[in-house]
Amino acid sequence: MLDEQKSAVTKEAADLRASLREVEKARLDARRELQDLRRQVKQLDSERSKLGREVIDLQQRVNRDEEKEDESRRHQFDLKQKVGYIIKNIGCCNLILS
Repeated sequence: MLDEQKSAVTKEAADLRASLREVEKARLDARRELQDLRRQVKQLDSERSKLGREVIDLQQRVNRDEEKEDESRRHQFDLKQKVGYIIKNIGCCNLILS
C-alpha cells in the first residue's frame, strides 16, 4: 500500500511538473507576443509620425501653390487692365489722327 501511495504521489508530482512546464511555456509565448506587439506599436507610431510630417509638408506646399496662383491671377488681371487701357488709348489716338 505504501508503494501505491508513493507511486500516486510520484505520478501527481510528474503531472504537476508537466503542467508547470506548460504554464511556463505559455507565459514565455505570451511574453514574446507582447514584445512583438510592442515592437509593432513602435513601428506604427514611427510611421504615423512620419506620415504626419508629410501631411504638414504637403499642406504647406498646397498653401504656397495657392498663394502663387492667387498672385498669378492678380498679375493677369493687372495685365488685362493695362492692355485694355493701352487699346483704349490707341483707339483715342487713332481718332485724333484721323
